[in-house]
Amino acid sequence: MSGVDDFDPEQFARDSAEFFRRVIELAPDQELSSGLAEWRDAIVFLTDGEIELVCVEGERRRFPRGAMLCVTPKVRLLRNSGVEPARLIVISRRDHVSKLSG
Repeated sequence: MSGVDDFDPEQFARDSAEFFRRVIELAPDQELSSGLAEWRDAIVFLTDGEIELVCVEGERRRFPRGAMLCVTPKVRLLRNSGVEPARLIVISRRDHVSKLSG
């Protein structure tokens, strides 16, 4: 690959027997705090907008479009910190999602 623009998470992130894909959209200033346990051990691609992660101890960190994240138990919430909608693609192993749901 010659550059970052060559990577397309839309093509990479497809449902399969092993992996489950979710697309999450957050409006400006919208927060997401429930359901983050399902994101443990997942890869998260930020394809549009920007987000801020807020940890349980109060630390905050912003991420721009193009960021690739892994959400840990220390993350308390995600917030769209920009003026545009934020779009995240979350890829989890199916066995991990079913263990959390069951």
